[in-house]
Amino acid sequence: MTRTQDNNEHKNALAKQSALSEVIFQHDLAATHVAYDSHGHLLLIGPEDLVRLAACQLKEMASLTLLISEPVQAADQSGLEEALEKTQALPTFFSKLLSVGGYMGQFNVLVEVDGAPAELSQLALKRTSFDLILDLGRSAFLQSELLPAGYFHIAPNASHLGELLTELPGYLGTFEKPKYFSVNNDICAHSSRGQTGCTRCLDVCPADAIKSIKQLITIDPYLCHGAGGCTTACPTGAIHYMMPKPAYLIDYLSRLLNSYRLAGGQQPVFLFHDHQEGKSAISAWADKLPSNIIPIELEELAAAGMEIWLGTLAMGASHLVLLDTAQIPESMKQLLNEQVQLAHTILHGLQQDTRRLTLISPDDLHTLTELNEVLSYYQDSPAYPLTPQTAKRDTLFAAIDFLAKHVESPSETITMPANAPFGEVMLDTDRCTLCMSCVAVCPTSALTDGGDKPAIKFTEQSCVQCSLCKNSCPENAISLRPRLLLTEQRNAQQILLSEEPFNCISCGKGFAPERTVNKMIEKLSEHRFFQGEALNRLKMCEDCRVRDIFSDLSSHPEKQLEL
Repeated sequence: MTRTQDNNEHKNALAKQSALSEVIFQHDLAATHVAYDSHGHLLLIGPEDLVRLAACQLKEMASLTLLISEPVQAADQSGLEEALEKTQALPTFFSKLLSVGGYMGQFNVLVEVDGAPAELSQLALKRTSFDLILDLGRSAFLQSELLPAGYFHIAPNASHLGELLTELPGYLGTFEKPKYFSVNNDICAHSSRGQTGCTRCLDVCPADAIKSIKQLITIDPYLCHGAGGCTTACPTGAIHYMMPKPAYLIDYLSRLLNSYRLAGGQQPVFLFHDHQEGKSAISAWADKLPSNIIPIELEELAAAGMEIWLGTLAMGASHLVLLDTAQIPESMKQLLNEQVQLAHTILHGLQQDTRRLTLISPDDLHTLTELNEVLSYYQDSPAYPLTPQTAKRDTLFAAIDFLAKHVESPSETITMPANAPFGEVMLDTDRCTLCMSCVAVCPTSALTDGGDKPAIKFTEQSCVQCSLCKNSCPENAISLRPRLLLTEQRNAQQILLSEEPFNCISCGKGFAPERTVNKMIEKLSEHRFFQGEALNRLKMCEDCRVRDIFSDLSSHPEKQLEL
């Protein structure tokens, strides 16, 4: 290291220390929590020998119930005969396990009894539920990546079984955890009028805490582990992470960057990591990392998405590093990789080095010094004062537009992959009847009508490519094309189709698009209610149509028998 480099390291270290000590993270003092109430009623599931041996070691539980799912695995185990004798009095069942639902304090377990489902807690304890479950089977009965609070799976021969058996009596009482999210169904693109669109959050939740109930996305706060992938995957911002709120995080990052620069720091780099394994890895590397790297601890790595990543670069960070760890669920790893690839596509289209956003493992922390040198070109990146209070997509597009402004000759369009939440709606005007089904289901108002004049208008910036419009179109007139438009046209309203309204043949009032009326005449001309002069009713507005029907019935009362 040269003397100049040594001086820069020293300056950056002082600047980082100053920034981290001066800038305080704004916490939400009114954060909502959820509570679990456990009375210590434990259900043990698994092979008979393992279940009985474990039961003998458990003390101070309110009750123990044994559900034998497999026969004895190793009859020669030390203490097994004694365990069989000691646990004879415990409620023991050999029934087939059908289902497990709930969470700590509210586990509902169904078993098969005489060919029908029965509540095991009622059979064993005359209670509505179990408080805790210890699953000692080869694989967990529940297959979620993140199991519910109070459900513990320990595989046979696992070394930490003894530790857990010691800890289990401590799970008595009331336990609180944060409510990690809020949901705004008004802007959710999941479903509308019987059609299904976006399922991104449903696809990524590692805890199976997200369900679609009556066409609404619902998150069970008791099952949620706060992994954060749903908020990153959500294209509209309908799911909002609360630990911390995105606005608080952006504000904190902005103030850190300003403080770091004012203290003389150069080439600021943020290193996002989680609060467990990531934090431990950073602590182990604290004295070895370049001094311009500023660690940012998050509740979960996947909770900060693309609007935060690109926003960080727009605010002037040289680059951003995401620290992946073994503890992160596979579904979250896959999501992070997909989102990073999307961000790389955007950065490449903006003529930026895609290494400005890097996902690494703790084993790769040693490469950050070299990455600093490779990306030194960005040490004086222009900074944009990102507004913390804006909506998710507004934040994202503000960051993208700022980065695009500092490119010498940016392209107008970036081609995006099929899973991108950006793009255009293309309308086959020969097929479209202006029925407005697409406008009715659009959750983001990307598609709107023409008011007094039949028209379909489109604003590309608002489109999340959810497919609701495409799925609801009765004429198959809509197709989608993922892309990212970098011109002002993206936020301008385009007229996809417009025409004059059809005028009522009775009163002259415009009441529907001409092509819609023609389509109705074509479809209903053979219907018995629209024969002869009655076909003209399709050319009337709703008021004149009703008057004509009643006038006809008054003149020909016998027609009432045909209704």
